[in-house]
Amino acid sequence: MANFATLAAIFAALLVMSHAASAHRTMITTVEIDDDNESRGSESCREHVQTQSLEQCEELFLDIGRGGSRPSGGDRERLMDSQHFRPCCQQLRQVEQQCRCRGIRQVVNEEQSEFRREGLHRVVKSARDLPSACGLSSPRHCQIRAIWF
Repeated sequence: MANFATLAAIFAALLVMSHAASAHRTMITTVEIDDDNESRGSESCREHVQTQSLEQCEELFLDIGRGGSRPSGGDRERLMDSQHFRPCCQQLRQVEQQCRCRGIRQVVNEEQSEFRREGLHRVVKSARDLPSACGLSSPRHCQIRAIWF
């Protein structure tokens, strides 16, 4: 009978530990930056983007990622509804055309830790379409891929 009680106690301890382990999960989300399209002149783009201020775009993505602006509606409406949209577009126009997507990806990459999965998904979708939404003719869209872990 003592063996049965010991076995039951060990089983109960294992059950509690497995439940506690499954209750604590860590989700890591990263944005993969694909610079294939910018391999030519990549170093000069990196330097150019670092000298440009895209702080309004940072604020725009923070707003979108946290569910700000219009909580419902399409992604484009949410993007354009932010008070930071027009200033972001003005800053983006100051970036050389071939470096704009690199700048957008850099901002998203720097701010990604601020969001939960849903927020980052909204930010990535908005970032892809930001040049088009700003009325920029080239590039119209940026390649940004999110990787969810």
